Amino acid sequence: MFLPHLLIHQKQTVWTRLFCCLLLIASLLTNAYAQHPPDTISLKNVPDDGFQLKEGWRFHPGDHPKGASPDLDDRHWTTIDPTKSIRELPQLQRAGIGWLRLHIRTGPELPLLMIKLFQSVASEIYLDGRLLYRFGKVSANPDSVQAYDPSAAYSFPLTASSSHLLALRVARQPSQFYYNKYVRWDAAAVQFWLFPSHVLPAIKPVDVESIYLNTFRVGIAFILFILHLSLFFAHHSQRANGYAAGMYLLLTIAFFSRFVTSFTHTIGLRILVDYGSYIDRWVPCLMVLTFYGLFNFRRGWLFWLAVGSVGLRLISLPPGFEWLSVPINFFLPLELIRLSLVAVRRGLRGAQVVTICAFCNLGMWILSYILFSVYKPGYGHEWVFHIFYLASFLCFPLTLSILLALEHGWVNGQLVDRIGEIETLSAKSLAQQAERQQLLAQQNEQLEAQVAERTQELRHQADQLRELDQVKSRFVNNLTHEFRTPLSLILSPVAKLLDEKRYDGSLLTLVYHNADKLLRLINQLLDLAKLEGNFMPVSLMQGDVTEFVHQMVAVFQRSAEQKGIRLRSTIDFSSRHEYAFDADKWEKILTNLLANAIKFTSEGGQVTLMGRPVWLSGEVTHIAFQLVDTGIGIAPEQLPHVFDRFYQVDNSSTRAYEGTGIGLALVNELVSLLGGTIQVESTVGVGTTFHLRLPVESVTTTTGQSLTNWSAFEPMAVESLPLPVVSSFRNRLTEGEDLPRILVVEDNAELRSFLVGELSDFYQVTEAEDGQAGWALTQSELPDIVITDVMMPRMDGYALTRLIKANTDTNHIAVVMLTAKTAQPSRLEGLQQGADDYLSKPFSVAELQLRVANLITRQQTVGSYYRKQFSLAVVESVILTEFVPEPIQDPFLDRIYELLDRYLDDSTIGVDWLADQLAMNRKTLYRKLQCLIQLSPTDLIRQYRLRKSTELLRAGYPVAEVSDLVGFNTPSHFALVFKEFYQQTPTEFTASCHKLVKS
Repeated sequence: MFLPHLLIHQKQTVWTRLFCCLLLIASLLTNAYAQHPPDTISLKNVPDDGFQLKEGWRFHPGDHPKGASPDLDDRHWTTIDPTKSIRELPQLQRAGIGWLRLHIRTGPELPLLMIKLFQSVASEIYLDGRLLYRFGKVSANPDSVQAYDPSAAYSFPLTASSSHLLALRVARQPSQFYYNKYVRWDAAAVQFWLFPSHVLPAIKPVDVESIYLNTFRVGIAFILFILHLSLFFAHHSQRANGYAAGMYLLLTIAFFSRFVTSFTHTIGLRILVDYGSYIDRWVPCLMVLTFYGLFNFRRGWLFWLAVGSVGLRLISLPPGFEWLSVPINFFLPLELIRLSLVAVRRGLRGAQVVTICAFCNLGMWILSYILFSVYKPGYGHEWVFHIFYLASFLCFPLTLSILLALEHGWVNGQLVDRIGEIETLSAKSLAQQAERQQLLAQQNEQLEAQVAERTQELRHQADQLRELDQVKSRFVNNLTHEFRTPLSLILSPVAKLLDEKRYDGSLLTLVYHNADKLLRLINQLLDLAKLEGNFMPVSLMQGDVTEFVHQMVAVFQRSAEQKGIRLRSTIDFSSRHEYAFDADKWEKILTNLLANAIKFTSEGGQVTLMGRPVWLSGEVTHIAFQLVDTGIGIAPEQLPHVFDRFYQVDNSSTRAYEGTGIGLALVNELVSLLGGTIQVESTVGVGTTFHLRLPVESVTTTTGQSLTNWSAFEPMAVESLPLPVVSSFRNRLTEGEDLPRILVVEDNAELRSFLVGELSDFYQVTEAEDGQAGWALTQSELPDIVITDVMMPRMDGYALTRLIKANTDTNHIAVVMLTAKTAQPSRLEGLQQGADDYLSKPFSVAELQLRVANLITRQQTVGSYYRKQFSLAVVESVILTEFVPEPIQDPFLDRIYELLDRYLDDSTIGVDWLADQLAMNRKTLYRKLQCLIQLSPTDLIRQYRLRKSTELLRAGYPVAEVSDLVGFNTPSHFALVFKEFYQQTPTEFTASCHKLVKS
């Protein structure tokens, strides 16, 4: 029993010892493992095609202060593959910033190395704790991170037979949109490639060749795009050129995107550029569409299937189905071959060329797959692939160019054939025409004679029409002058007789009213002529429409009361506002309508004018008027003709109401000119209603125009009485011995004589029969004012005014123009020539006298201002204020003062010397100074010397020296003249100046 137990005990002891030995061995192995870095990458040699550092990386999320230190224990760090897409690295996305570490053991024959880095993050590269490179901006603040993808190669200083620690501090940029899983972008976090240093010199020429090739392809594609786009614009029916232009545009964008890839490092922009390079996947679709357009094939299901295959190339195939990309890529080349074979079978032009292109294209696809499948990097032979790609790229453009050349040749051949046919037909037709020409020659001669006769008649008629039109124009112009001048000779004397009240006032009033009525009829005829010749512009004025209408109605109130008619007006305005409107034409329209309403309304009747604003978009655009009377009415058959010229409703010789048929025609044309509307309703025995709509504008919308206020506009009175002659100015003008001189230039002898008679009581009046004689008298007599007509023989009033204002001797003379031309352009032309005032015929003598008196008063006021500059009061004011007032500038006086300043100390200068210096005679100088300053030349010279002497005396000069400086022979004579003018001696003046200064 003992022996078995002993054996059992011995067996347990053996197993126990064996277990302890195993534990000891495991412990020793563990310690040995702990002494060497885990996951160390062994680098003995690096192949020429590069080595990617993919395994052995350790990752620590967050920033670590000793992340680059070789002494840091990273055994507990997480293993990671940084070459994966950043979307597959959630730990890096969550951390934002982290460290990657890799332990490297180099072999003894390790060559010098270079690195190329492809990344979607920002990074800092450390080797053995030393910072080598920084790409982008790494920061713990996500908003400060800037991702950067370098494209160049950099030195990597690993030493042979040694251990190294490669550490990368990386940070992701959260704003990059490639984190979206639907974005097609290979967003690898970090791809770290090693290359032998002797390989990179071979890589660089390849990269340069690739850049040059991309530049060449961009230029070729863009040129072809412009070519086919121009052909499409030239021939819109040939849509194939449009499709080809679109194809080359996509190629241009794709090639340009690939070209700029080498120069793009920002990740966001890099993604956009990458997507631009994908555009060329639609090129085969447009290529097939181009050939469909060339051969006019119907787009069937095969076409849409080919287009759909392009869409399949844009999506990522699921794992295990990548082989489907091969038949998808070959579907379009096969469809192109099918099209070319169908075209050959149908015998279409250029089908053989397209077939060759299609087979070449298919061959290029097959060769490309074969070459790239067996491709072994040999950077010395990259030019083979560039040439191959260039040949495949130029295949299709060359085909299109050949097709265009064939099309051009075919068109030329067709043209040559058609020209030959045309020449044959022309030869036949020439033979036939030779036979016909003999017959046609006689007919042609007859027709030419008839045409010449008819042409001569038409030319004669045209000449007559032009002559009639010129006669009409001259008639209209002369009518103004010839009618208004006699009316002036009627109205002005009658107004004077009425003012004197020496004769029967009722008879004179009757004469005046009928002459005024005749003037209004003439004005209406002239307005019609202007409207017919488009000589009447729209002239806007600014004012209150309500006040304007009330004043117009007030003009007719007396006529209505005399006839026993009730006249009233209502304007529906909530508040008064000013608007821009043509007050002159409104006045003519309302005057004619109101006059007609009162004329055709019997005693006891009523005339009502109503107005209201018309609103549009919040603004008043028109004023709608309604004129209602209780007159005799108009028959329905006559209503359509009431606006015709010279139409009379009652055309019998026994009619009760007079009229010319001009007023309503003028109203209608004026309303049309303004852009308004007018309508009429009438019932016989009940009355007539006129509906009128006239446009207005807001004053704010016409800020660019200078508008006259209509309140300054005098409305035309229907029963206007002559103005009483105002005599308050007579005494004012007759004071003094020398009366102002006036020259009257008028070709009408009666009107000239009348004006001379009316003005001779107050002025020295001379007269001239035309502008030429007037200019001669102006130069010789130098009057103060010239009153001139506009339309005169030999020289008109415009030319006379221009001569007066342009001549130095006469430019001070005021000019008043009298004219029968009442149009605004005529008035503006006169004012532009320099006229000082303007009166229209017929004019009021009282108004003419007032205007002349105002001009004389203005001249005297200006002259008084100039004379006061020499007074002692002005000198004292200068002393007190030490300020010299700026005088009114007159070029003529300034020139005289300049001459006197220059020769002030010369006592011999006088009137003759001054006239010579000014290049004018003594009389002209005297008259001009009398008009400007009311001083003779001698007085002006003496007073100017005295004024200058006051300045010298005030400055402290002795009296004797001042006498010499201002041109006096002796101090005693200077003192005598000084005291005579200033009522004190020079010494007293100096003393008073000192007192004024001290006070």
